[in-house]
Amino acid sequence: MLNLKWGNHKLGDDIGIFNMGTAKECPSRVLGLCETVNKGIKCYAEKPEDQYPRNVPAYRRRQESLWKSLDGHTIAEGFYSQITRRRKETRYIRFNESGDFWDQNCVGKLSYISSCLKRYGITTYGYTARRDLDFSSCDFLVKGSGGNFGNNGATIVILKDDLVPEGYIECPGSCKRCNLCKINVPHNIAFRKH
Repeated sequence: MLNLKWGNHKLGDDIGIFNMGTAKECPSRVLGLCETVNKGIKCYAEKPEDQYPRNVPAYRRRQESLWKSLDGHTIAEGFYSQITRRRKETRYIRFNESGDFWDQNCVGKLSYISSCLKRYGITTYGYTARRDLDFSSCDFLVKGSGGNFGNNGATIVILKDDLVPEGYIECPGSCKRCNLCKINVPHNIAFRKH
C-alpha cells in the first residue's frame, strides 16, 4: 500500500497526498536551499510532526521508504489502484506536502508517474525549494518555493502584516476554493505564514 492520504483541512478530498520524506529531514533544509527556514520561519509541515511525534513522522518515513525503494511504474500502478477503489473522484496528486526531491532521479520518476496519471485526467502538482534541480521538461506542475525555478511560477512565505509583493497573488488559505497552484498557468503565490 502506497499510503496516499486524501485531503486535509486545507486540501479538498479530491486530492491524494504523497510525501518523499519528512519536514525535519527535508533535503532542501539540509542543503540550505529553503528560503522559509533560512529566514527563521518554521516550516508549516513541521507542525503535525511536532503535534503527533509518534505517528506523523513514522507515516512520512514509510512514504519515503516506498518512494525510494519502488520504481515509477510500480508507484503509478499503486496510485491508480488506490484511486479506482475510492468512491470519491480524485482529480489531483499533491506531492511533498512535507519534504522535497532527493535528487534529479526523483524528478524523472515523478514525471513518469504524472504522465501515467494524466491519462486518467489526474494532475500532479506541488512545490520545491530545489533550485539546483532541472524541472524544465517534467510532466508535473511545480512552483519554485522562494524563486521562479520550477515550471509553474514561484511562491514565497510572508508574515501576517507583510504586504503582498508586486507580481504575487495572495493565497486564500484553502485549496478547496482555489485552483491557482493546480493549473498550468505560472501565477506567483504569496502564502501567509501558518
